[in-house]
Amino acid sequence: MAYHIDTGLIKEKFKVDCECPLCEIKKVVEEQFLHEFLNDAVMEDNTRIKVGKLGFCARHFDMLFSRQNKLSVALQIRTRIENMQASLLNEVKSAGAAKKLADAIDKANETCIICDLTQESMVKYYKTIAQMFEREREFFKTLLKSKGFCMHHYAELLRYSKSAGFATKEYVSLISGLQSRNVARIEKELKVFCDKHDYRNALEPLGNAETALPRTRIKLYGKKYD
Repeated sequence: MAYHIDTGLIKEKFKVDCECPLCEIKKVVEEQFLHEFLNDAVMEDNTRIKVGKLGFCARHFDMLFSRQNKLSVALQIRTRIENMQASLLNEVKSAGAAKKLADAIDKANETCIICDLTQESMVKYYKTIAQMFEREREFFKTLLKSKGFCMHHYAELLRYSKSAGFATKEYVSLISGLQSRNVARIEKELKVFCDKHDYRNALEPLGNAETALPRTRIKLYGKKYD
């Protein structure tokens, strides 16, 4: 079975000193799709149809709007609104119909073409990482030296761990142990941070604990990007 994607980005980001290399990979993937939807994708009929159906979540709308090409955003959002006008803005004449329409509106607000495309790409990365563990001894060493993952990406690696083939048991054992050790590391750093606020420890050095809270944010929820 071939790798799902090029392995270069994985090798690059797993060597970064960070709490979750998958967050770093996701940022690159997301940026690629943002670039596409501000440039070539806006001219493709098939893409415009998908945007009309799915739209963008609020976060990705804000990210697109913060860039220079406002016309691309306007054209695509207009297509989305036209779609909503046809399906979600009809007159309702009963409580039952109102409830049904409210549910449809909530469902429509949960869809995002960039979220979907990013997730599809990330699944390929989760599977490829498992395959690399099976096939590349050097990557085994790189993985072992990393600081684990945010909890979301840890769960995703577990979910697609069967892609490691005959090495699946060894793979899940390694990543679960890696995650456990690094969450314990964060907890100890938080303890140092908390203890530092006791006047009796005023002269004690903080060391890595100085950045424990923002790194805990990454470990629990993933890295935040605007």
